[in-house]
Amino acid sequence: MGDSYPRFRVAAVQAASVMFDRERTIDRAIRLIEEAADKGAAIIGFPELFVPGHTNVWYAAKKSNPLNAQGGLFRELVKNSVRVPSAATARLCAAARKSHAHVVIGITELDALYSGTLYLSQLFISDAGEIAGVHRKLVMTASEKLVYSSGDGSTFNVYDTPHARLSGLNCGEHSHDLFKHALLAMGTQVHVAAWPSFPARLFAPDQGESVQFRARQFAHGGQIFVIQACGITDAQNIEVCCDNEDEKNAIDADSGGGSAIIGPNGAYLAGPLYRGEGVVVADISLEDALRGRQFQNVMGHYTRWDVLSLNFNRGKLSPFGNDAGSAAAASGLASELAGTNRALQAIGDRLDRLLDEKNR
Repeated sequence: MGDSYPRFRVAAVQAASVMFDRERTIDRAIRLIEEAADKGAAIIGFPELFVPGHTNVWYAAKKSNPLNAQGGLFRELVKNSVRVPSAATARLCAAARKSHAHVVIGITELDALYSGTLYLSQLFISDAGEIAGVHRKLVMTASEKLVYSSGDGSTFNVYDTPHARLSGLNCGEHSHDLFKHALLAMGTQVHVAAWPSFPARLFAPDQGESVQFRARQFAHGGQIFVIQACGITDAQNIEVCCDNEDEKNAIDADSGGGSAIIGPNGAYLAGPLYRGEGVVVADISLEDALRGRQFQNVMGHYTRWDVLSLNFNRGKLSPFGNDAGSAAAASGLASELAGTNRALQAIGDRLDRLLDEKNR
């Protein structure tokens, strides 16, 4: 008897954050984790920056330039951001452990060493309630550039679970073919695509269409499953982000979603859910990806690494130099010294032969 590919259930959470309120947002996250687990989900994905909320609506809602008010926004973000680990992550870990589910949740991460340094991150939690890792967004999009620092290759990983190898990217990272290629090269099988809310009227319809296109393309191209987790913008978000009635009326409340489960052929297995809070679930099996890989396996027979390959720097950036760069420099120096020693040895051998010839 050959290998079996058991089915398991995954979930994409579509919900609004409680804007700039870490604890109440985590309360909501825990409720949604439990709701998804009650539906049988073994892997649960959340929207981008779910804790304590994405800033894009705050910026986009303003009719005037919001930079004058950004100082207050930044202070509130820092005060409500999430250290890893911390009491805040402990609560999320406890919920994952209680629900026996792997959780990938978007957070504003506060650097534990450098005060005021924020990262746009995804926190990976195992079903045992342990922190598996963090992915920090490599490049910021639009207003994110005013707030967040860039991540590095050290947090760009794929995580083993008993069900599948699990990865995640944030929002516009899905536009980068090399980012997606790296995850495929590390063997991802189930991917959490995290997105903020793009509420109707405030954002053009093609924004939501682009979100769906990029996620479906990744699923189809890599023959993987994608948990598409999108935020929505509710009344509380609108109240916090807008200064006047004109701004508030320009946003369609409870819109901006698009959460779905996408199969390895790029088709929807569940969703998209565009309006309102909800949990989208689908039963999947890794066996379902085998058919497509028979024809186009970009990490197998359908590739040419001898023609095109990826340079991947997985070093951690620090004020004292890039770890990977330092290691590479040390390796290069060692190689150079070894070559010099070989050359000196060859010169010595040549001198010995010349002396032998002279003595004869």
